[in-house]
Amino acid sequence: MPPEQASQPPQGYGYPQQAYGHPQQAYGHPQQPPAAPPGQPGYGYPQQPAPPQYPMPPQPGYGQPGHPQQFPGAPVPASPPRKKKTGLIVLLVVALVVLGGAGGGAWYLMANAATEPLYSVPTDASWGLREQEVDGTWFTDKAVVQTLPGGVKAYELDTGKQLWATALPGAGQQACLAPSDSDGGIGIVAYGASATAGAHGKCDHVAAFDLNSGKVLWKRAFKVKDEFGMGDGLSVARSGEAVVIAADTEHVALKAADGSKAWDPMRLEDGSKVWNTQDLYHDGGCSAGSYTGGENLIRVRACTEGDDSSDKNWDEVSLIDPSSGKAKWTKQFADGTAGQVVSTSPLVISGDEGGVYALDEKTGEKRGGKFQGKPEKYTRSAEDNGSPMRQAAGFGNIFLMGGYDPDGGADSPKSMVAYDLDSGKELWRSKASPKMEYIPLRETGDERLLVYVTESTQRPKLVEFDPEDGAMTTLVEYPEEVDTNTGTGAWPFWHKGVLYVTSVGAGISGDSFSLAALPTTDS
Repeated sequence: MPPEQASQPPQGYGYPQQAYGHPQQAYGHPQQPPAAPPGQPGYGYPQQPAPPQYPMPPQPGYGQPGHPQQFPGAPVPASPPRKKKTGLIVLLVVALVVLGGAGGGAWYLMANAATEPLYSVPTDASWGLREQEVDGTWFTDKAVVQTLPGGVKAYELDTGKQLWATALPGAGQQACLAPSDSDGGIGIVAYGASATAGAHGKCDHVAAFDLNSGKVLWKRAFKVKDEFGMGDGLSVARSGEAVVIAADTEHVALKAADGSKAWDPMRLEDGSKVWNTQDLYHDGGCSAGSYTGGENLIRVRACTEGDDSSDKNWDEVSLIDPSSGKAKWTKQFADGTAGQVVSTSPLVISGDEGGVYALDEKTGEKRGGKFQGKPEKYTRSAEDNGSPMRQAAGFGNIFLMGGYDPDGGADSPKSMVAYDLDSGKELWRSKASPKMEYIPLRETGDERLLVYVTESTQRPKLVEFDPEDGAMTTLVEYPEEVDTNTGTGAWPFWHKGVLYVTSVGAGISGDSFSLAALPTTDS
């Protein structure tokens, strides 16, 4: 089915009627907090007195010089981003120059006090705590672009000033999935109709956005059963110029630029048709499998000789060329040993029977033994949505992955575990705590093991692990509000020495935000 081409520029978006009487507003329009009964603060809003706001310079009016370009239906927000407290930063910079010199001592002076955000963008007051977690955050030369419940917004990298806001196509839609991988300045967002009380509905549409202008490049609908109304639906794998989308009975590979067909995931290289995982009966062969994007495009599928009751079953892992759909290599593994892709670069595979192990990206051969520990001890994504696991990253020959005990519930201690990719040997593990979350910053490269750490009511911080013994050094501490003022789905992204924390829902306080730019020692 050819994609629907977007013929009109982005239009204003009317939010659906929200729970608790939230009125409809245009997308990008500032929301007002709901009225509260006398003597009681509104739900999700701060107790009196309200926290102080940072002083802001006057903002130009719409259409005046210096105002960012806006698309029709995306009005200028009345509440500008909160700017940084420059005094503390300046004093720290002076201290670094005087006391730290040009050496490594500069890394540690900033940890003595909470370092304020460079800026933060207030959360839309109509968002609830049940918003769907959406990972999509992208960067251009000028902007950080964020996928939010009702659409996509771009903010100036240095100031947080909104550049544009584009609603999802059609009224009453809510984002459900957005891979953070992008290529050619194009972001992909999956979405569907909103359900009650702010919960996400059926995830059955995909749209592509130009990250420089906000224009909707194309959109397409898919058939998704979602019989239990859980919002389950599409898997979207993004790698290079290709977008591989899997629905209940449909697998397509589209070109990100225009939504046209790139190649057919439902056929093998010899032209023979594969069977879908929904098929109850088949004549053998291989399934269409699942795709995971990122730096590499990896396909994992189940195969059988004869019918599906045969004992001759195996798994296959392939490195796929995004432009042609052809496998650069394919390796066979025992049945049940290659079920999920943890990371596409370095390439790390997980299976119920085979544990977790690494493959050579160039050849597909196993790099060594499986990682020590049971597979269920690792923090893996709850569903196969087409993206690699966020809480895992490779740094040279070391692979960091979050670990926990799923049987412990909310009190399960969590830690960061380091493995040698060639041997699978556990090198060390960090302090374990039920309240700690470790997220390795995979965008920083191979040189340093940098991790963003949150711990309940403690200050979130940027830390560095020693690759030899796992000793953790705090580099920068941020105010506690950086954690408590973000809602569900908060993730850190490292870009050119600045740490951007994005969130899709309201925090536990009224002064919550959807985006915060945090200084680092590279800022």
